[in-house]
Amino acid sequence: MHLISFFLAVLVFAQHAWSLPAEIGRESALDVTLSQIGNTRIKAVVKNIGQEEVTFVHLNFFRDSAPVKKVVVYQNNAEVTFEGIKRRIKLQGLTANALTTLGVGKTIEDVFDIAATTDLSHGGSLMLHSSGSVPLVRDGVVFGHVPYRSNRLKIEVNADKASQIVKAIPTLERRTRVTCDNTTLKQQLTDALRETSSLAAAAANAARNGSADKFMEYFKTANDSVRAVVAARLDAVAREANSTTSATTYYCSDEYGYCESNVLAYTIPARNAIANCGIYYSYLPELSRSCHYQDRATTSLHEFTHAPGVYSPGTEDLGYGYAASTALQSREAVMNADTYALYANGKMRPSFP
Repeated sequence: MHLISFFLAVLVFAQHAWSLPAEIGRESALDVTLSQIGNTRIKAVVKNIGQEEVTFVHLNFFRDSAPVKKVVVYQNNAEVTFEGIKRRIKLQGLTANALTTLGVGKTIEDVFDIAATTDLSHGGSLMLHSSGSVPLVRDGVVFGHVPYRSNRLKIEVNADKASQIVKAIPTLERRTRVTCDNTTLKQQLTDALRETSSLAAAAANAARNGSADKFMEYFKTANDSVRAVVAARLDAVAREANSTTSATTYYCSDEYGYCESNVLAYTIPARNAIANCGIYYSYLPELSRSCHYQDRATTSLHEFTHAPGVYSPGTEDLGYGYAASTALQSREAVMNADTYALYANGKMRPSFP
């Protein structure tokens, strides 16, 4: 009973910590100015305020045409549930259509409707904010990250007008857990999920009982309560990846139509739905034997952590790749999907756990 109470207290703390915009404690090289140009239409102007030209991945960021999480929407100091998608991108061989180059002092603009990805049918006062980091790219390879942050924008929303906005994600019938018409892909996904379950279980054990130094490398603390939360989330992923009566629906192909040439897979957290893209099978090995390399097992692990039905609250995409993920503060790392994938994959290093 005491153990259950402890975990509930930890979860309440984690949810409360993410109910308000975080002040990112590092200098931002991209400045984002948000403004309201309609009832629920928002304009974002991204300016390079750094000292050099940057080329970055704009997927999961402004200029992404998919319904990704560009801003966090708050009402009454609580986040409004996001109903769009979260995509995992590849870190090598990135093509030009996923990249934006921005010179010093230059800007790009993006206009989007927040009612397409959030339920604003009740209207009222809202506050919008955006912060995080985007992957820097050189010769098609992610080599670092650039921080960004926005102003905090307060708006008033007309409920009737907001209700008329068409939702970005269509309603699909919920089916069995692994949904696939292609026998070959279904077998490949089943095999990958078996590896995901094993990898997540091993990482959960390492989080709970393994090296404190190794845990600190990824999560920036060795605090027992944080280790317990990380282990609990990884345990939940291990169970989900090996379950036949599950919380998620996992599509082996692009059921919703949001795959692009650089996207491995994506999750719709509000529906606990995950879908793989073609390069999940053609580009990724089932399980990498190299540290911090992407593979099918850790990609599925990454996506499972996004789904609140697996473990609540679901994770965000606050940093991509080892450099960006290990630059996060502890409270951010615990909520970052790629940190879990990297930590699980890090067991390939001889010193793990």
